[in-house]
Amino acid sequence: MVTKDGYYDRTKMQGGLTRYRAREELLEMLKKIPEHPAIHLKPNLDAETIILRDEIDGKKVSIDYEDYAFTDIARNNLKTINHCFTRQWADLCILDKDVLALQDRLFDDTEKQPIDLTKRTLVRIFSNNSFKEGGRFYRGWWQNVPSEYRPHITIDGKPTVEHDYSQLNPNIIYSVYNKELGSEDAYSRVAGPVHRDVVKQAFNAMFQHDRMLDRKPDGIELDAIGMSWRELKEAILDAHKPIKDYFFKGLGNRLQFEDSIIAENIMLQFAKMDAPALPIHDSFIMHHGFSTYGELEEAMRRAFHDRFHRDIKVKGDMVVQVKPSKDYAIGHKKFFADISVDGFINADSEYSQWRDRDRMWMSRK
Repeated sequence: MVTKDGYYDRTKMQGGLTRYRAREELLEMLKKIPEHPAIHLKPNLDAETIILRDEIDGKKVSIDYEDYAFTDIARNNLKTINHCFTRQWADLCILDKDVLALQDRLFDDTEKQPIDLTKRTLVRIFSNNSFKEGGRFYRGWWQNVPSEYRPHITIDGKPTVEHDYSQLNPNIIYSVYNKELGSEDAYSRVAGPVHRDVVKQAFNAMFQHDRMLDRKPDGIELDAIGMSWRELKEAILDAHKPIKDYFFKGLGNRLQFEDSIIAENIMLQFAKMDAPALPIHDSFIMHHGFSTYGELEEAMRRAFHDRFHRDIKVKGDMVVQVKPSKDYAIGHKKFFADISVDGFINADSEYSQWRDRDRMWMSRK
């Protein structure tokens, strides 16, 4: 049953997801399942995965559409990707005592859902009644994992690596409009590296909105940067003169379409190798072996070059799964690592929930 309706405010660029709570009848059914529901309940690979939305009476709703070559190809590609995802087991290896704390935190977050390991496949959502806008991939459980927990995602019980693009949006914008971004960081050039994150937020908001923003969008904190909203806008426009005429044109969904094409390319390439590349918009999580020999980085570079005929930097973090000490405190990002994989795999009963799911999965393979 619905406990809280979702919403989206285009002016503030903020929203909240619809919240559901299971009825007692459903809970009783789940209790009768002999193993973890995410392992026992197989995803429906024939369910519709290409979703088109439009705004009607101020609400974003799914609408009907007629298939054509693009939607047929997109659906078939995503089925290949989802089939790969269901043949492997992605999980989150955290201490048993931290599971409920994480779920409570996510339940209070209007932009995320609690971790539901049954959500092992993706859908692709297009916007504004157009298959040229939006198109990003959603509804994978790993997309709800806060960044500080993502190093603890495993695939088939093994450590993972996460790679992401450097300055993806600016690179796409400059490429689409055939301009030169230059070698200086697109965000740091505005107010220095210390304020890079604030500038990045403002840059993206200015490109997403379809009108001049006279007031600062909620969530952008200007106290530390020492600029007014008007001054920050002007500084960004001045630092990006080659593309200044494209801000405040509501082109953000067009950018999302471009990065979705790149993401599809990467995931499909690895799916054909039976290797899941879990997407989080502009980053991908894979088995650590695909970082050791550079396959993931190379695939990401190639996908961008195939689309825009330009090069881009890719950042990678090797994620070595750890057995934290008793002083482990995820909220403060304190990690005490036994960096050997064997040490991690032989961890004690503090990880019993993760270990039980891993055993269940391996027994089914």
